[in-house]
Amino acid sequence: MISGLIFMLSGYLLSVHSLLTILLSSVWTPLIMMFFRRAILGRGFKNEIFTALLITLSFLGGGIEIVYGNFLILLIMVAFLPSPCIKSVGDKPRRYRFIHNVPIYWGRIKTLCIVSALFLLLSAVQLLPFIELFHYSIRGNGISYQEATIWSFAPKDFLLFFLPDAYGYFLDMKKYWMTQCWLKTLYTGGLPFILSLLFFLPSRRSSFPSEGGKAMNRLQENRIFYFILVLLSLFLSLGQYNPLYLFVFKYVPFFNGIRYPVKFLYIFILVTSITAGLGFQRWIEWPARGWGKRQKNLFIIFSLISGLLLLWMVIGHHSFEHFLKGKGVDVPNFNYLSVNLHHAKRFLFYLAIFFLLLRVGYELKWKVWVTVLLLVFLVADLFGNLGFYGKEKTVDYFQKTRIIERILSDQGNFRIFSTGKTISLDTPVLIAEASPLDAFKEKHLPSMTLLYQLHNIWGLDVIRLRRIDELYHAMIGAPSISATQLIDLFGIKYIISMTPIDEISRFELIYARIEGLQGEREDLLKENTIKLYKHRNPFPRAWLVKDFKIMNSKAILTEMAKIEFNPGREVLLEEKPEWINPPTPYLLNEGKEGIPKVEPEEIKEPLSGPQNKIEFISETNNRLILQVGTDEKVMLVLSDSYYPGWKAMVDGKVQKIYQANYAFRAIPLNTGTHRIEFIYDPLSFKLGAGVSLLGIFICIVYLLVAGCKCREAPPLNSQH
Repeated sequence: MISGLIFMLSGYLLSVHSLLTILLSSVWTPLIMMFFRRAILGRGFKNEIFTALLITLSFLGGGIEIVYGNFLILLIMVAFLPSPCIKSVGDKPRRYRFIHNVPIYWGRIKTLCIVSALFLLLSAVQLLPFIELFHYSIRGNGISYQEATIWSFAPKDFLLFFLPDAYGYFLDMKKYWMTQCWLKTLYTGGLPFILSLLFFLPSRRSSFPSEGGKAMNRLQENRIFYFILVLLSLFLSLGQYNPLYLFVFKYVPFFNGIRYPVKFLYIFILVTSITAGLGFQRWIEWPARGWGKRQKNLFIIFSLISGLLLLWMVIGHHSFEHFLKGKGVDVPNFNYLSVNLHHAKRFLFYLAIFFLLLRVGYELKWKVWVTVLLLVFLVADLFGNLGFYGKEKTVDYFQKTRIIERILSDQGNFRIFSTGKTISLDTPVLIAEASPLDAFKEKHLPSMTLLYQLHNIWGLDVIRLRRIDELYHAMIGAPSISATQLIDLFGIKYIISMTPIDEISRFELIYARIEGLQGEREDLLKENTIKLYKHRNPFPRAWLVKDFKIMNSKAILTEMAKIEFNPGREVLLEEKPEWINPPTPYLLNEGKEGIPKVEPEEIKEPLSGPQNKIEFISETNNRLILQVGTDEKVMLVLSDSYYPGWKAMVDGKVQKIYQANYAFRAIPLNTGTHRIEFIYDPLSFKLGAGVSLLGIFICIVYLLVAGCKCREAPPLNSQH
C-alpha cells in the first residue's frame, strides 16, 4: 500500500499527467518487474507471456524512452536480482559458485530473449509503423548532443525532492525553458526517503538469530540490486551533467534520438517507492523480534529536532527571512523567499509528524489506527504539494475564442498558421482581465485548433517528418513572411500573430483581441496582442500545373527558398513522372502529346477555367477524395505531406504518388474528369498486424495447452 501511494502520488507521476505518453508507459513498470521476476525464477512460460504483454502495453502508451528504460531494468534483474536458486558453496573458492550458477544465469538470459521476442511479435502492429516514421523523421539521423541533453537532471535539483520549485523556475517562463528539468515538480517528501533508508541500513549477523546468515545475505543482495537500479537511473538522468553520457549518446543504440534524460528518473522514483515499502515492512517486524531499540530513540529525537526547527522558523520568521535575503537566497536565483520558507515549514511539519508516528507505531506494535494515520499524512503531504488538484469547467475549456469562430465561419479548404512567437509559452499575451486558461487558449496551439478540425501547418508532434520540418524552418527563418513563396506552398489563409504584419497589400487584419485594454488602437496593435490576419489571395490546397523540373532534394530545397520560385507555375520533382491513366474521351484534347513547354511569363497562377477544376468531395483522417477536371496533361499537386503509407487511386486504378516540392504530393493526370482517392494504407501497419496476430495466436495456444495440462495433472497429495 505505502509503495503504491508513494509511486502514484510522487512528483514525477503528478508531473506527467499532462504527458500521457510518459504516464501510460511508466505505470506498467511495477507489474513488468513483478512478472519478470516470476519468469526468471522458473515459474512457467505464462509469466514470460505476461511480461511481454505488459511491455507491449507500455510501448503502446507511446513513451519509447520508458520502454527502453524498462528493458534496461530487466537486464539489471538478469544480472543482479537475488534468487533462492543461486546456492551457496560454503568455504569453497569463488570460482565454484560461478561455475555452479552459470546455468541459472543462462536460463535468465534465455528468459529475457523470449520476452524480447514475444514483445517484438505482440508490438509489431505499432512497432513497424514507428520504425518507419522514425526513419523519415528528424530523429532518423540522430539529433545534436545539445538537443538530446536538454532538461537533464541537475545535481542541484535534488533539493526539489523536498522543496517544490525552490529555484523559481515557474516565475519566468524563459528560465523554465532554459533550465527546468521537464517535470512540474519532483516533490517526494521526507517519509519515502526515511523508509527507504531503513531498508538500506546494514544489519549485523547477530541481529538475525532466527533467520540465519542466508537471510542476511539475501537482504544484502536485494540492497545491491536496488542500489544498482538507483545508480542506473541517476547515471542516465544526469545527462549533460554526467561526463560519461556523451559515450552513451554516441555508442548506445537509439540514445542519439532520445531527448530529456530526466525522463529516466522514473526508475529512481520507483525504486524509492519499492524500498520505502520494504523498509516500512522491516520496521513493522522489528518490535516483534526485539530489534530497533536504538533506531526508535533516534526517531523521537529527529521528531523533536524537526518540531523545534519549525517553531524557531515561525517565531523568528522576520529575522530568519532577513538573514537569508542577505545571503542572496531570493529571486532571481531562487524562488521568492516567502514561498521557500512556507515550503520549508511545511516540510518540517510533516517530517516531525512522520518521525513521531514511526516511533508511536513501534511502541504500539503498529495498531491499525497508527498505520491509517501514517497513510493519511503521507497522502496529504504528497498530493497537497501542488495545491491538491486544479480544475477547469468543461464549458470554459471548449468555449471557442473569437478567432476560432471567425475561422470556422470560412468553409473552404485552407490551413492556419500560429507564429512561433505566438505559440511560445515563454511569451506573455496582453489580454484584459483574462484567466490563465484564456491566455493559454489565445495562443491557439495546434493541439487546441485540432479540437475544431482546423488544418494547422504545424503540430505538437515530437517525432516530426524531417522534410516538413526543414521547410517550416526555412519559412520562419526567412527575413520576412514574404521573403519566400513557402507561405503559399503550405496553403495558409489565416495567420495568428502577436507581431504586426505590415504587408497590408498581401495580408488583411480582420481581428485583434484588444477589448478592455487601455490605449490607442494603433499602439495596442504593436504590443503582444493576439491578431488574426487573412491572406488576400490565398493559394489553394490542391492545384494543377503543366511544367515540372527534375532536381535532387538539396537543390529543390534551395530553389524553394528563393523568392523567384512560383509553385503555381511549376512543380519540382525528384524523378520523371509517367502518365499511365488514360484520358477521358469527352475532354480529350486531340493532337497534344506530353507537356508543352510553358514560358514563365505565360502562367503566374495555377491552371484554372471551366475545364480545369478541383473539387473536394470528402475527407477523413485516412482518406481524401477529389474530383479533378482538366483539358490537358497536367500534374495535380497537393500541399499534403508525402509519406510512403499513402496510396492514390485515379478512376479506380492505382497511380504512383510523386514526392513534389521537397515534401508534398503530386500525381500526373491525363485530360478528362477524374475521381481521385488518396488512401492511407501503409504496408508497415498491415505487416505489423499480421505479425502481432501471430504473436497473439502463439500466446493463446500456449495458455490453452498449459491450462489443459494443469487440469489433467493429478493432485500432488492424491492417494491411490
